[in-house]
Amino acid sequence: MAATPVLELIRTAASEMGLLPPVAAFNNNELTATQLGALLNATGEMLVKRRAWRMLFREHTITTVDGVGTYPLPEDYARPIMQTEWDRTNFWPMIGPETNQQWQWLKSGILSTGPRERFRLVGNVFEVWPIPGQGSTPATPLTFNYYYVGKWWVQDAAGNYKPKATKDDDTCIFDDRLMVSGIKLRFFQAKQFDTTSFADEFQSNLDDALAQDGGGAILSLARQPQFPLIGIYNIPDGNWPTS
Repeated sequence: MAATPVLELIRTAASEMGLLPPVAAFNNNELTATQLGALLNATGEMLVKRRAWRMLFREHTITTVDGVGTYPLPEDYARPIMQTEWDRTNFWPMIGPETNQQWQWLKSGILSTGPRERFRLVGNVFEVWPIPGQGSTPATPLTFNYYYVGKWWVQDAAGNYKPKATKDDDTCIFDDRLMVSGIKLRFFQAKQFDTTSFADEFQSNLDDALAQDGGGAILSLARQPQFPLIGIYNIPDGNWPTS
């Protein structure tokens, strides 16, 4: 099913508030239409921060370069999904994110380098330790991979993600009814009207969207069957010679 253009969401919100639905929301000099478009963007930006929505899951791969220890984060990077950082070349998880104190210890301590790579997030870069090639020339390229939460929630007509709606035929990843209720709530807040009913409506739609966004792990209340070949249950007590 095709996503609904943002103009239709804005027109629906306007109709439900008793306003004249705008012919266009963007590139429109009419004040109410411009405001409704801005409120749609404000609603979407708020929802991005509300949860790690499954539609915002992204994956990024880094191929290391000899002598380079910092790599830029993706342009749409919002926040990390922890424990997804892996060294795919050596098939082991990376250690981190390290604190500033740990990083200073790694760089300045006498013994700091182990068999696995460590990382930290600083500014807009993904920093790794040890630096590829440090202590060996040249360094063998490594492949690092991680998941993250993206902040681009709008798609243009070609399906490309973007940070906010700028055209009437843009679409968004969020539920239509959630966006409509968010526009209505923010419009009444901006006009300093009573927002009680609109806040209740928005919260109800938000709760539904949160509950339906993803499933949870299946947890068993029963004990898991275990059949160890050698263990404390099948080895008798006693002293065992070493030769």
